[in-house]
Amino acid sequence: MNYKELVESLKKDKIDNVYLFYGEERFLLLDALKRIKAKILMPETMDMNYVVIEKDSPEECMEAIIENCETLPLFSDYKLVVVKNEEEQLSKLGDKELKRLTNYLEEKVTSPQSSIVLVIIGGEKIDLRKKLYKFIEKIGKIVYFQRLSFEEAVNYAGYFLKKSGKKVKKSDVEYIVKSVGTDLYAIVNEIHKLVSYSDSEEIEMEKMKEVLTINLQQNIFNLVNAIGMKKEKEAYKVLHTLLEKGEVPLIILSMIVRQMRLITKIKSFEGKFGDKKTIASSLGVPYFAVEELMRQSRLFKKEELERAYKECLKCDIALKSGADSSLALEGLVKKLCK
Repeated sequence: MNYKELVESLKKDKIDNVYLFYGEERFLLLDALKRIKAKILMPETMDMNYVVIEKDSPEECMEAIIENCETLPLFSDYKLVVVKNEEEQLSKLGDKELKRLTNYLEEKVTSPQSSIVLVIIGGEKIDLRKKLYKFIEKIGKIVYFQRLSFEEAVNYAGYFLKKSGKKVKKSDVEYIVKSVGTDLYAIVNEIHKLVSYSDSEEIEMEKMKEVLTINLQQNIFNLVNAIGMKKEKEAYKVLHTLLEKGEVPLIILSMIVRQMRLITKIKSFEGKFGDKKTIASSLGVPYFAVEELMRQSRLFKKEELERAYKECLKCDIALKSGADSSLALEGLVKKLCK
């Protein structure tokens, strides 16, 4: 089950007694929890019927679940018990304790008379082959909150902006996601900044460029683009922005190398693929990145890319030999801009 399917099931009043939530998109995960909370609990009695369990010890966590599920809801049809299991504490239970927990959940929590809704919150990734998770899949629902695609993130960003009373062109919303990434927490944070700093109904691109916290990937795009256009001053500006943000010099270099490698690959595709989705799949990059890579590939000749690799190797040796990182990277940019 995914987020959208869960929301639809709640709208139809289909509520399971046991859920396991996990995945990379934590904003939607917590939103789903809020939706369950609002669906089954009344504001006036919420404090008495909402329990959050957070224990490091697997045994203590299990005991807390049983203890809280034993207590009936007060002045409410339901009681919501949330277990924070990001470190997979419960999957570390011994066979005897695990048997006790699973028996209790099956006999008491999932019985027709049960008024308990138990939500176990896992980490970004979990091993669904483990006994506990296989058991939950049998008696309840497992909900995976997958990282959003570029298109999904653009739709959410557009929705949040509209909800904030702002008008933004779709191309500008796409720019926000390209700059920030697809994580909804990051998107919402940047939108709050944009809304706070913009007095007009429509947010202009210049305001976005001024306010947005651009992520590493987009800055590398900007850096390589400036190098390809031989705009040395602009390339220095982007490089210093990255260094001032505390980005690790070797990571900056590795991202430059990765970008050069992608540009080299996309040049080799010329005339072979007409479908951008096929190219994106082959390169292992988001669909939206293909057009920018194709544009950047036109800025470099084959011999320039070969020279760029050699210069990157020299810079790598210098950084690992203890050279001044800022000077080493500036030297690399200078050579690549020739």
